[in-house]
Amino acid sequence: MVPLRKRIGPVSRKIGPSWAPWAYAVVCAPLILLLVELMRGALDETQRVAGHTLLTQMQELRSQALGRRAGLEVLLESQRSEERSWDELSKEPWLIQYWSRIQLAPHQLYAAVVDDAGRIVMHTDAARIGQRLERGWYERRVSEAGPDVVWTQRSALGGDRPAYGVTVPLHTLPLHAEARSLGEYHEGLDGEWLDSQVQALQRSALARWFTVFAVMGTVDGAAVAALLYLARRQTRLTRRLHEEARKRARELSQIGSGLAHEIRNPLHALRINLHTLRRSFGSRSPLGEDQILATIQDSNTAIDRLEGLMRDLLQFSDPSAAKVADVDLVHEVRSTLNLLGEQLRRDQIEVHAQLPAEPARVAIDPVRLRQTLLNLLTFAQHRAGKNGTIEVDVARRCGGVEIALSDSGPSLPEEQQSRVFEPFQAPVETGSGLGLALVQACAEEAGGRAAWDASGAAGGRCLVWLPLSPSGLKGGL
Repeated sequence: MVPLRKRIGPVSRKIGPSWAPWAYAVVCAPLILLLVELMRGALDETQRVAGHTLLTQMQELRSQALGRRAGLEVLLESQRSEERSWDELSKEPWLIQYWSRIQLAPHQLYAAVVDDAGRIVMHTDAARIGQRLERGWYERRVSEAGPDVVWTQRSALGGDRPAYGVTVPLHTLPLHAEARSLGEYHEGLDGEWLDSQVQALQRSALARWFTVFAVMGTVDGAAVAALLYLARRQTRLTRRLHEEARKRARELSQIGSGLAHEIRNPLHALRINLHTLRRSFGSRSPLGEDQILATIQDSNTAIDRLEGLMRDLLQFSDPSAAKVADVDLVHEVRSTLNLLGEQLRRDQIEVHAQLPAEPARVAIDPVRLRQTLLNLLTFAQHRAGKNGTIEVDVARRCGGVEIALSDSGPSLPEEQQSRVFEPFQAPVETGSGLGLALVQACAEEAGGRAAWDASGAAGGRCLVWLPLSPSGLKGGL
């Protein structure tokens, strides 16, 4: 049980609001930026893969074209063919043999020699020899792969197939005379094959980035879900705090008004008694000894009532003095019934008790347990009235022991059923007015609960459940 000053708390304290939209933005912005950066990284890598693949393939093609051009130039120089035309040279067996040894890779479309007039004089596809390359025969230069690389959708060199081409100048070696241009040497790479290679590498890169993106997206999603969960939990906690604050404010108001009412009656009685005693001194009709003793006794009763009220209020507000021990609840219920037996017989109240034969041990303060049982039975006694009936049932329930106390009193209105354990709210109270409130406080302090069950006997019943102690659990096995 939490002390009253802690349970009620400063009612006027402001409870913090839920998160504002800017707070969500501040938390979510880094997560969104991280995902954006991952997307940018994926796009950048796919672009780099395309550029790197194109550059690598073109470098290989250029290196191969330069090597074949060099071989062709050496061959032409050795045959002293500087002054001869390509029509004559192309019929030479040594040149035909050299050209036939050129083996293209599967992804290469062509190798060709074009003279200065733009006419194809040698080609790996003999059907294209004699065709002419017009000015602007390519669609664009691929400057990112080199100044000598062009891309064609269709051309006399590659036909209808798209191709990336490398062009290198062809000339005679300056061994005997000044070098003379013999045209250009061309090699072409299949554009569709290169695009498929780029796409395969891009898919592989995207797959890696997708894995990273999925992991980070899962982490971000979990973070956002956790944020929403915390926000909703904070909202629920804030709502509960508001409700608890209103409940404690109402409880404080009830305690204040109840205390004022409970204190006013004995103080009023004390004032009347003091006034009576003062008037009796020096008056012509002084009080008799019996009247003075009765007045003093009445004053003592009022003082006892105030003392009991303060004692109950202290116990309700601060349970720090509680001393927990292992107590047999069945024995305590039986002892309390015996203690009240004379009063119950005087009021002709019939008691039906169903108590288990075996002990039911609970961890609780023995003094407060006895006070709790006394408060419960006293409440039932006043509700039952003369010639009434009280039923006490003690049984094990759900790892604990339950006390069900019913009486023949009238049914409680629905609004009173929910407030019967609040201070000074019980319909029939005795003593300080905190009896049932102390019952609930004691049960909660021991880890149990108290409730009003309207579905039981005709007038309803009090239910108090207390958890069994470890020794009590072992005894019930």
